[in-house]
Amino acid sequence: MKRIPEPELMDSFEQVKAYAAADFSLSDDSFITKIATTVKSTGKSLDDNELILDLGCGPGNISERLASRWQSSKVLGIDGSSEMLSISRNRLERSKRKGRLRNLSYMLGEIAQIASGDLGITDKVELVVSNSLLHHIHDPLMFWKALKFLGNNDTLTVHRDLRRPSSPEEVSYLQKKYLPNAPEILIRDYLASLYAAFSIKEVELQIQDVGLNKLEVYEVDDRYLEIIGTI
Repeated sequence: MKRIPEPELMDSFEQVKAYAAADFSLSDDSFITKIATTVKSTGKSLDDNELILDLGCGPGNISERLASRWQSSKVLGIDGSSEMLSISRNRLERSKRKGRLRNLSYMLGEIAQIASGDLGITDKVELVVSNSLLHHIHDPLMFWKALKFLGNNDTLTVHRDLRRPSSPEEVSYLQKKYLPNAPEILIRDYLASLYAAFSIKEVELQIQDVGLNKLEVYEVDDRYLEIIGTI
């Protein structure tokens, strides 16, 4: 099935409101568990103010979980949508008033700016993660170039994304299985994301093209792929 790109940014008020209100806790917690397992397997401690980046952080679901799990690290969530960051920053302010997530901050920025060094990230990055970001990028090589810029030989990276189904029938099946009663806007975006997602083979070729030879691509369940390794 041919890939059909979707808009890179989620910046309409309706989209932001729907995603902020949706309950993605099961998949979010599953991703954090994968990250924690991967970190443990490498022997990294992620303490002493080490830097963790969450690319395409959206309303902050993953960023908040990272900051809560590794409280001695600095967590920076980056997103290109000012509307999404408005939600994440409001949530963060409420948490900080309760004495929580003081190690978390957010930055407005797009993948191309990271790849070119325009965001001014100069600290050594220990961990880079993203959740459902890659399929939004029109030029996926820009995503991998951004990782190369952020990497420092032993920087760990863990990414989870949808993988493209083989047919429109499979797209319909996955939507009915995982979002049977969701708001219309979430169903619409989920269908668009499945069409915009990459296959494992496509991701493997992208990684080869930019020379990120320490990354591995894995099939997860019936809808995800994960990219894990060092950069």
